[in-house]
Amino acid sequence: MGGNGAFALAIVAVMLFLLGIIIGVRIGSELAKGCVTKREYWIANLKILVGGVLVSALIGLTGFTLVAGIPIGAMAGAIASLKMDFGESVGPWKFHDKAFRVNKDQLRRAQDGNAEAVRRARRDGTPMPEVISVADDSPKEGSGKAKGAPRKRSKGK
Repeated sequence: MGGNGAFALAIVAVMLFLLGIIIGVRIGSELAKGCVTKREYWIANLKILVGGVLVSALIGLTGFTLVAGIPIGAMAGAIASLKMDFGESVGPWKFHDKAFRVNKDQLRRAQDGNAEAVRRARRDGTPMPEVISVADDSPKEGSGKAKGAPRKRSKGK
């Protein structure tokens, strides 16, 4: 095979790897819907890795090395999507997020005890627990107006 044929195969292999990432993102999103606890998160990661290794071994046995990028890309996409959809920095991701100062909201949720309740509500389709504090806007003594109430516009302005 000449130089152009090898280059064309390399392009196809990269495209199949990208296809694997897209497939993996979908798989990771579906797995994340069922993860509530950190234990379930790690079990889902294990399922991704075992499934990817088995598919890679099958491809290796058949000799279709051109499509070997699909399961590798699928594992990468699924693990990244599972982490992002889980919504909390866990394990090595916590170190990654702190070191690179990314996903600050997920780091905050990792320290908050409410994250598991939010994921359980999302999985079960029930209302999410309240996380917003509501300030007391009742009128202060002698002011006659509630704090934060809109001002009335005078006529002519």
